Amino acid sequence: MQISDIKTNHIIPFEIEDIKLIRLFSFFLHKSPTIDSNTAAMIEVERLERNWGRFISEFSKDSYVFLASNCSIERYMEKYKLHNEANVNRRSKGFVCKYKDNAERDYECVLRHIRNAIAHSNVYMNNAGNRKYLIFEDFNKSKNQSSIMLLSQADLTKLKREIMR
Repeated sequence: MQISDIKTNHIIPFEIEDIKLIRLFSFFLHKSPTIDSNTAAMIEVERLERNWGRFISEFSKDSYVFLASNCSIERYMEKYKLHNEANVNRRSKGFVCKYKDNAERDYECVLRHIRNAIAHSNVYMNNAGNRKYLIFEDFNKSKNQSSIMLLSQADLTKLKREIMR
């Protein structure tokens, strides 16, 4: 399977039949800390930093990158194996994300891009039987891509669990 195969299955996040995945989407859209929502969890920065550190420690350094807001992500997609022809296997996960500004923290950046992808229905899924692969894409107001993420449902569950710990 390749990234392009996953992208053939565009989903509307709250119109799928998987209740566990719907609840995950709801968490990242409505309850995740640092997002602009009345129901967002309030967690102190030090705790969030520690929790994020536990989650991201399971990613290899060559599977993700954070970029300045003025960078173009397209040239990084190949390096981080997120271009359309990249092969996906059970260990595949990663992301390329642009910061909103110099003050944004890594976890804020990731949570914002996941939230935006869900809110703007830029989510793709491949159900490989024992694993659901998800691609989240985010675009800025000029319609330039600002993020792409490849995560499994298990990765999303782990992010939620770790960030709320």
